[in-house]
Amino acid sequence: MNEIVAKPVNILVIEDNEIHLYLLKQYLSLSALKVGALSNAASVAEALEVLDHEIPDIIFLDLFLPDSDGLESYTIIQQKIKTAAIVVISSLSDMQTTLQALALGAEDYLVKGEFDDRILEKTVRYSLERKKSEMQLQASEEKYRQIFYNNPSPMYIYDLDTLDILECNKAAINTYQYTKEEFTRLKITDLRLPKTQENETDAISEETSALSSAKKHRKKDGEILMVEISFYHIEMNGKTVRQVQINDVTEKIALQEALAIQQEEKQLSITAATITAQETERAELGRELHDNINQILVTALLFTDSLISSKNFDFERLKYIKHIIGESIKEIRKLTKGLVPPALDNIGLVQALEGVLSNLKSLDKLNITSVLNDFSEEGVSEDLKLMIYRIAQEQLNNIVKHSQATHVNISLVRDVEGITLTVKDNGKGCDLSLGRNGVGLQNINTRASLHKGKVSLKSSIGNGFELMVFFPVEFPE
Repeated sequence: MNEIVAKPVNILVIEDNEIHLYLLKQYLSLSALKVGALSNAASVAEALEVLDHEIPDIIFLDLFLPDSDGLESYTIIQQKIKTAAIVVISSLSDMQTTLQALALGAEDYLVKGEFDDRILEKTVRYSLERKKSEMQLQASEEKYRQIFYNNPSPMYIYDLDTLDILECNKAAINTYQYTKEEFTRLKITDLRLPKTQENETDAISEETSALSSAKKHRKKDGEILMVEISFYHIEMNGKTVRQVQINDVTEKIALQEALAIQQEEKQLSITAATITAQETERAELGRELHDNINQILVTALLFTDSLISSKNFDFERLKYIKHIIGESIKEIRKLTKGLVPPALDNIGLVQALEGVLSNLKSLDKLNITSVLNDFSEEGVSEDLKLMIYRIAQEQLNNIVKHSQATHVNISLVRDVEGITLTVKDNGKGCDLSLGRNGVGLQNINTRASLHKGKVSLKSSIGNGFELMVFFPVEFPE
C-alpha cells in the first residue's frame, strides 16, 4: 500500500457525460491520492487511441458509451491493456451488467452519485492492490503464495465439500483475530452470524458470484464486520478449492449511512422551509383579501345602504345587490380564516379545531363527534400546534371532498409518550394495498415528518378511513 501512496497513479477516465467526468476529477483532486497523468476519452474509439501511447495504472470505465454498450465496452478495453485495473462506473439501473463485468475480471465498481473522495480513494487503492495481486499470481506459483500470505486484504482458502478453512493469510489473522491454528480449525460458517448458519447451502451461497453484497462477519471477540466477498477457484493438492478475498467495507458503509442521514436532514430542512413559505404566502394572501377587497366591499355595502335609505330608483335591485355584497363578505371571511393560521397562542389549538368543526357541522348529512376538551396544551410548542391544526384541517377537507361519509370522529389525546391525533370517518374507504396516496395525504406525511411524527392509516373498500398521527413529545414532569 505504501508503494502506491508514494508513486503517482496514472489514470484514464472513459466517460461521455461531462458532469460525471467533472465530479470524478473533483473527487480525485480532493483525495489524498498522488495523481500522475490524467486522461479522458468520451468513447471506446478515443480510449483505444489514448492507450496506443499511454499506459494508465487504473481505468474508470462507463460501460454505456456512444460507440459501445455493456460488456462489449469492458471486453474491448480489457483486451487492449492487461495491466491496468478497471473500475466500472455504473448507475443503479446498470447493476446487472456491472456484476457481469466484475465476474469477467473488473477490479471494482462505483455507483454514480453515491461516492465521495474518501470512497473513491479507497476504491483506487484496493483496485490497484487487487490488480497487482492478479498480475503477480499470473507470474508464478511461488509468487502467488507470497502474495497470498502478504496480501493486505484478508484471504482464506476453503474446501468446497466440507466448508473447512484450509489456509489463511496474515491479513485474515489480523482482521479476524484468530491464530493461524485456530483459523484452520474453523468452517466458513463460523465467520458468519448465527442467523446465517441455517445450512451449508445457505453458507456457500454467499460466494456464488464474483462480487456479493455486503455481509456481516464476526471476529473472534464478537465484533461485527461488514464485508464484500470475491473468490477464485484454484488447484490445491490436486483438488479444486475456493480462495476467498475479503474487502472490509465497515467504514465505507458507515460513511454511506452518515451521508444518508445528512441527506435526510437536508431534505427535512428543505421541507420545513417550503411549508414555512407556504404559511407565509397564505398569511400574506389572507391579509391582502382582508385589508383591500374586504374594505372595498364594505364601502360598497355602505353606499348601497345609502341608496336604499333614499328609496331611489329600482329599489328591489338595490336590495339584491346588497344581498350579494353581504354574501361576498361572508365568503371572503371564510377564505381569510382558512388561509391565515389561527393565533393558536391566543385562542388555543382546541378552540381552533372546534372552529373548523363548527363550519363542517353546517353541512347536510355530516354528523361530527369530537374528543378534544380534555386535551392539555401546556408545554406544546406553537409550531407543533399549528402542524396538528393543519393536518386535521387537511384530513377533514379530504373527507368532505372524497369520502361520502355521514359521520366523522376526531380526537386529540396526550399521554407520557406524546400526542395522538385521530380522524375517522364511515365513508367509502379505499384499498391501501394499491399504494395510491393523494396530494392531501402526501402533505400530511410531509408535515408530520417535520416533528418526527408517525402516520398510520386503516381503511378498506366500504369500511371508512382512519388517520392516526403520533407525535413523540417529552413533557416536563
